Amino acid sequence: MFAPIWRRRWLILTVGVLVALGTYFYYKHQRPTYQAATQVYLGAGAEEQVTLSGTVLSGKKSGVPEPSAQAVLINSPIVKSVVRQQLRKERGTRAGRTALAGKVKAKASEKSQFITITAEARSAAGAALLANVTAQTYVNRQNGKYHHAIESAIALSRRQVRRIEASSEARAAEATQAAKGAKGAKGAGAITAKGKSSSAAVALQTANLISKINQLESNLAIVNVRQVNPVKPKAVKQLSASPKRNAIFGFFVGLLLASFVAYALARMDNRLRSLSEIEEAFGTGILTALAAVRRPIVIAEGQPRPSKQLRESLERLHTTLQFGGAAGQERPRKVLFVSANGGDGQTTVIAGLALVQRDAGQATAIIEADLRHPTLARLLGLDPKPGLPAVLDGQLSLQEALQGVGGRSPQPAAPELGAAGGPVATVSHTPVTGSASVLVGAPVANPSALLASPAMDETLRALAESSDFVLVDAPPPLEVSDAMPLLHLVDAIVIVARVGQTRASSAQRLVQLLTRTPSAPVLGVVANGASQKDIEKYGFSTYSGRSWRSRSS
Repeated sequence: MFAPIWRRRWLILTVGVLVALGTYFYYKHQRPTYQAATQVYLGAGAEEQVTLSGTVLSGKKSGVPEPSAQAVLINSPIVKSVVRQQLRKERGTRAGRTALAGKVKAKASEKSQFITITAEARSAAGAALLANVTAQTYVNRQNGKYHHAIESAIALSRRQVRRIEASSEARAAEATQAAKGAKGAKGAGAITAKGKSSSAAVALQTANLISKINQLESNLAIVNVRQVNPVKPKAVKQLSASPKRNAIFGFFVGLLLASFVAYALARMDNRLRSLSEIEEAFGTGILTALAAVRRPIVIAEGQPRPSKQLRESLERLHTTLQFGGAAGQERPRKVLFVSANGGDGQTTVIAGLALVQRDAGQATAIIEADLRHPTLARLLGLDPKPGLPAVLDGQLSLQEALQGVGGRSPQPAAPELGAAGGPVATVSHTPVTGSASVLVGAPVANPSALLASPAMDETLRALAESSDFVLVDAPPPLEVSDAMPLLHLVDAIVIVARVGQTRASSAQRLVQLLTRTPSAPVLGVVANGASQKDIEKYGFSTYSGRSWRSRSS
């Protein structure tokens, strides 16, 4: 599970360090932030307030506004717009400019009548100004609303007094007129008594209203909401971010994110990254492992030779082919090299193996059956003249098409043309030791039909009789079907895979193809582009890139 992360540990560590450095320099050059806090008390005049109906609250909490609702009001755009209008008057100063760019937030406790207002700005004076202006704006708004309600109640009470007085005067005038028109002393006395009773009730009602007006006027001096401890610039707290602490935090965040990305990429990327993964994917053993080198074929003493770092691995492959036959069978002489994908380096492996076999005194022939993208002539410095297609079409003889690579070339006899138009093996010469010859390919219109012709079988047989080994370079069978006719014409198959490029899905499909199709036995896999550490871990010793022959000498 943790193998993908461990494999990219240095990249993950580098990402963590870069994130830590970026975080450190970012916070190091940031301007400091200042924080100012003040409080607003909602129950400043609760014990002295009188409701509009005239009942004394006596400290009851029903007259205190809800703190959470008032905190929401302070955070609303209604109050903040008024605050910004007040701060625009101070924008000529640095405190006003920083306060305009700052931010403020109000918060209330559940069981408290206090609201805490916190402001942040780039200067201490700006933070203090923003907190104080916000608190005073809210206080003025609430007290103004309270005083406006009292003044409205006073005006209503005064109108009631005037209406009662006018009604009383009207009733008194009516009573006087009634008394003058009454007959007898008894009727006049009754009217006079009734008028006195009505005057007493009016006087009592008027007195109550006047008392209420006096109480309401006394409440005008009461402050309903009050700011507690206005902020001073000296008391403002500086929120200076710690670059070192933030850098450590950024380092661990970078490690976590990089590890997650590495793990996700490893799950989506099914490329084979080690020799053990290649062996498991193909279900067969690894014949040899070639290290990753920049120039696998070099020119030494005017002749192409394999790189010193690859020679011992190629010699191991040559030894394996010499003893690669099953029990009771001869060693394979016609060997087909295939790969799951293009670019796995099978052409380079074949060229290096042929040069090693030439130096070991063997006669080796290479057939470049990749007629779509031939590269062997350029790799070995040969003439890119028509080779295999011309032989299969009967345009050239096998002797004319073969090109030697240093040393001496085998000399097969001129083949006779058969019924199919291809060469017929009539070789009678014994192979010349220490030779490597190449039958290069060339682009043709229909390579699948050309390789499936009987002439291809005759060409393979002719080269096998005149050489110790015939190495066939075929295109990937998963990409094109050109190699399918060759699977049953050879004695053995060798798969070439490149570490870090061959995908597990391609390897599985190639194994399924070779299992379902009649073909020669698979000897094993040649791992190309492996790291030195992985080669030694798997059990192959390279003696620091030098062959065992040179080390022994």
